[in-house]
Amino acid sequence: MIHEAHHFSGSALGDSADCGPSTASAAGCSVALRSLRGSVDGTTTLHVNSQLVVETLVVKDKKGNPIDGLTAKDFTLTENGVPQAIRFCEHQELPNTSSATSGTASGETVHIYDQLALTQISPELLGNMRYKNRRLLALYFDMTVMPPADQLRALTAAQNFIRTQMRPEDLVAIMRYSGSGIDVLQDFTDDRSQLLSILETLIVGEGQGYDESTDDASASDVGAAFGQDNNEFNIFNTDRQLSALQTAAKLLGQLSEKKSLIYFASGLRLNGLDNQAQLHATIDTAIRADVSFWPIDARGLVAEAPLGDATKGSQGSTVM
Repeated sequence: MIHEAHHFSGSALGDSADCGPSTASAAGCSVALRSLRGSVDGTTTLHVNSQLVVETLVVKDKKGNPIDGLTAKDFTLTENGVPQAIRFCEHQELPNTSSATSGTASGETVHIYDQLALTQISPELLGNMRYKNRRLLALYFDMTVMPPADQLRALTAAQNFIRTQMRPEDLVAIMRYSGSGIDVLQDFTDDRSQLLSILETLIVGEGQGYDESTDDASASDVGAAFGQDNNEFNIFNTDRQLSALQTAAKLLGQLSEKKSLIYFASGLRLNGLDNQAQLHATIDTAIRADVSFWPIDARGLVAEAPLGDATKGSQGSTVM
């Protein structure tokens, strides 16, 4: 469903206009001032360019079956109680297939790269719906909090997904956060061999492996992310992770379709109220970009010992 909503005010006799906040939905709608032209009688003509907002909807009946044949007249869309105009409504349907392959994909060719090339998420051109009827999946690896064992489990799980569960309608991108920014290693593609080659290179290493990492605030930080002092950011490791996720959502927001970001990490620690501002900023950006987060903890099930781990001394008889 695509709708357009904007609000602006302008002076009928002046030579300037003030564009107020847009009334668009969570995906965001920016109203750009194109030109202001004054005529001889003192009136002003205001030209604006409004960005259409895409809303992804799934409509099912009581039995869980999709309902076909719906049009824009079947929906009512409001923003803060204000009805919004729906420009058009389009039905997209993904093929109902169980799985693409089983085992090793036929014709699979895996190549180990000496150095992974960085790319970018290609934005859609106006009127070019190249991802129609496709499912967009972004595999996101947070290397800053995963020790080598967790990295291996995460990358192996991604390989298994591509080999056994990737469907013909799936397009997969690969993103990596290693402390110095977001690396887009592969734009959305259905080339399994290319995806597997990148994942295998991450497992083997690009000439150097990842050192044992930790999320301890006392650890030394050798990154240069976000243009701030490294020692300052040692205290805000969680904010850095959330900020990186926000950046990834912005990159994916260049595409109008629904995107799913598969987040591989060894957990994400929130420190009380300290990370709430960045957390809400990341969630807000993801909503506007139409990105949903699907976290996968590479550690698996984790349980703590009742009396603490080996890093703490025994409390003796005081616990009895």
